[in-house]
Order: sequence, then C-alpha cells, then structure tokens
Amino acid sequence: MTSLKYGSLVAALALAPAAVSSQVRASERATVSQTVDATVITINYSRPEARGRKPVFGKVVHWGEVWTPGANWATTLDVSRDVMIDGHAVKKGKYSMWFVVHEKGDWTFVLDTLVQIYHASPPDSNTEQLRWPVRPKDSDFREILTWSFPEVRPDGALLLFEWSTTRITMNVTVAPSHPLTIARADAEPFIGSYQFRWEGDTAKNGPTIELYYDRGMLLQRYTPFPDWYSLIQNQPMVRINNAWMYPAIIRDGKIWEMVSDMVFEFKIANGRATSFEIRDDRDNLLGAGARAP
Repeated sequence: MTSLKYGSLVAALALAPAAVSSQVRASERATVSQTVDATVITINYSRPEARGRKPVFGKVVHWGEVWTPGANWATTLDVSRDVMIDGHAVKKGKYSMWFVVHEKGDWTFVLDTLVQIYHASPPDSNTEQLRWPVRPKDSDFREILTWSFPEVRPDGALLLFEWSTTRITMNVTVAPSHPLTIARADAEPFIGSYQFRWEGDTAKNGPTIELYYDRGMLLQRYTPFPDWYSLIQNQPMVRINNAWMYPAIIRDGKIWEMVSDMVFEFKIANGRATSFEIRDDRDNLLGAGARAP
C-alpha cells in the first residue's frame, strides 16, 4: 500500500510542471521579435490588462516606482548583436527592462543584466546598469500592455511601448553587416566586362555585365538592359566574403535589400576575377559569365 501511494505521488509530481505551465494567467506571456540586417531584437513580457482600473499610471503603477513594463517576471530584451537604442550602446545579450515612472517630465529607462527577477523585487541602482531618460506621451487607450515594432528601416527599427493612454517610443539602430563601400584596391580584381548567359539559354549572344567603380562602391550594369532587372541596374555589389557578392538595392544611401537569391561566386586567378557563376539561395545554378577579352 505504501508503495502504491509513493508511486502515485511520483506520478503527480511528474505531471506538476505541465499543469503549472498550462494554467490560465491574468497577464499572459508574449514575445515580439524583429530582425534588422541579421540582428534579432526580442522582447519577452507578460501582458496585464487595464480591466477598468483608472488611472493606470499613478494608481496601479505608482509614481516614483521602479516598474517592469509588463507583469509577473521582469520583461526582458534580448539582442543578438550590439545595437544602439536612443543613441546608447547596448551590447549583445539579454537584459531585464524597467521604467522609473514620474508624474511629470521624463521617465527613466533601465536595462539590467539580471534577468530572472520577479516584478516586485526590482534591482537596486548600480553602475553596471544602462539608464537614460525617455519621454512618455499621451495616446489612444490601449487595454492590454503591448510592445511592438511599428516601423522597420534598413538600419534599425522603432520600438513602441503602449498601455492605457501612455506610449513611449525608442529608436533602435544596428551596424550594417556588410558595408556598401569597398576600397579601390579591393574592387580592382573584379572591375571589367563579362559575357553572361542564363542557364538553359540557347541564344548565341547573351548580355554583358559590367562591374565598375564609382563613389567608393563596386557597381554593376547590364547591356542590353532587361526591364525586369531595373531594381539592381547600376546598384552596388556587396561583398559577403573574398570572392562572393550579392547585388544590393539602396535607397537614401542605405541598403534597402540584398538580393540573396542571386549570389555572384567569382573565380580568381593571379589576383584577377576570370569568371563567375550566379546561384540562388538553394545553390541552383542560374547563369555564368566569363571575363570579356
């Protein structure tokens, strides 16, 4: 009999984590994530609701309080590469997020490297924290606390906090993973004209692809010029290793998109590109070019 009771207890304990993790919570957990030029920015947080409580700030969240912008366990920010937030350097890693809320003027945004913290036990102020002022603004009513990325740019994103009638925006910028510019000496081996042919094309004479150097960039152009290629005509080639490049599309002087399904793979002999193949993102051969005499 004792053995049977013990076995039942073990079974109950084994089921406990699943039961706990599946329970309904007043503030359900959520995750929002945004990728910007290979940098992944992730917010993990619980989402409290106003539920008729007014005002939220000043009554539910008290003035002067150090408050995680969420509920239960502290809201966290995870960045896969170094970023800048509102001009402040944030190194790759995971942080708990806090606001010091004030009735008037700016609030203080705080990032702390301690992440497994319950909301009722905020970390003490210390020199390792990142802290800077943020400006709360009035907004339309938002019943449930929400983090989002309403704007995404080639070099960053807008991070938005909203709850009740308050919103706060923060600007995230990332360093480019592949620079647009290239030194003339590094571009020199690729400059020139190449006779090109699409895979399976039986035409006797294919187009010419010319690579040329201008304004610190290695650019490309087709002759004759196919209409469907207009987005990348006279656009830069972005180097991803010593002999591979993507065509890039730039807008306002920044990379808007890298055409990753057209990888130019060059063959180099005696310090000079002699030919290339274009392959898609599944390594299928799309076409090939050889340097013109």
